Amino acid sequence: MIVPFVRRAGRWLLPLLLMIPAACERPEVETRPTIPLVREILAAKTSPRAQMLHALEPRPLFDIALVGPESACERLAEQLVFRDSQDNVDAHFDGDGLPDFAGETFVCLEDTVSYAAILARDGEEALRTQTVLRVLAALDTLVHISPYDLEGLSTKQRSKLVVLVDPYLAEYGGFDVDTLLRSTGCHVPVVNPFELMLDQAFQETGRNDITVGVLCNPEYAASGIYEQIFARKAAEAGLTGASCVVGGVERRDSVLFTFLHDYRESGHEKPLDVILVDLFSLQQDELKMELAEIVSVMNESSMTYGRLISREFFFLNSYEQTSGFCYDFLRRYNLFTHNIAYPQVSVFRTVEHPDAENASIFVIPGSYVQN
Repeated sequence: MIVPFVRRAGRWLLPLLLMIPAACERPEVETRPTIPLVREILAAKTSPRAQMLHALEPRPLFDIALVGPESACERLAEQLVFRDSQDNVDAHFDGDGLPDFAGETFVCLEDTVSYAAILARDGEEALRTQTVLRVLAALDTLVHISPYDLEGLSTKQRSKLVVLVDPYLAEYGGFDVDTLLRSTGCHVPVVNPFELMLDQAFQETGRNDITVGVLCNPEYAASGIYEQIFARKAAEAGLTGASCVVGGVERRDSVLFTFLHDYRESGHEKPLDVILVDLFSLQQDELKMELAEIVSVMNESSMTYGRLISREFFFLNSYEQTSGFCYDFLRRYNLFTHNIAYPQVSVFRTVEHPDAENASIFVIPGSYVQN
């Protein structure tokens, strides 16, 4: 996650980072080298990209950008559009019949490519560069009406908040995005759902030896990306006894039972403190119902699988953490449009620059169809 935060009493508290002036920006002293693209932008302070980012502040009329795979972006956007969890007047948790994000526009910057494939084929620097390019595209207004429109004949709004929906983007490009935005005084937050959940889990348990389960797409479960992020975040938090087990969801019934069965068969005996659900298509209410059956002393499962659940166990899911962060950020900094209108979704796709020598991307309308 690019902008750190804590949550207390059910509300998100963003740090002073978003309130301090540009004069207090982070010194440009790298703790690790950033990629050439970021160094190039920071060196050319009068370039269009550097000027665009300089002291950029979120504004109410800006959009909310969701960056990542096509299916994940559109699923998250659909859920955000229908969210009615809080009262739009005083924000208490009770639906009022008006969408929580009334008047807002969610912009999906979608990819059909596999980020794991980019990493395997082109290497870590390439994926880091692609992440930065997508965040730049979210913050820019430029839109190309086709992959062959070299000038950029259309426009969109800038973004007041960017969500990196995919864990690969945040893990490999997060440092570079952070370096670029902090160094240019850009105050637009960039967040990742999985890291939001981890931060919340670490804070709620407050224990050094937290045991975390993760439910996700099977393809991602086999990649090791979640274990990699967990290890980094646990080390940053000083949690030397923390552990993480990842399971891919291949079916939509008996999800929790299947995960606990595999967990036990793999030799794990320590009770789980939390399960993080990083799959927008998986309903948390169904998991809670399944959990109630598993731990019930009326069922034999409580003697085996019920013991794998700690007394303080809880679920966290990507949608709730992301929507909660977005809502509280907009409300805290008065960044809602305040338009009485149904939330909108705009879809764009990213494509490579038609000139193979130009390592950049175009943003084109999702409705574009090749003739």
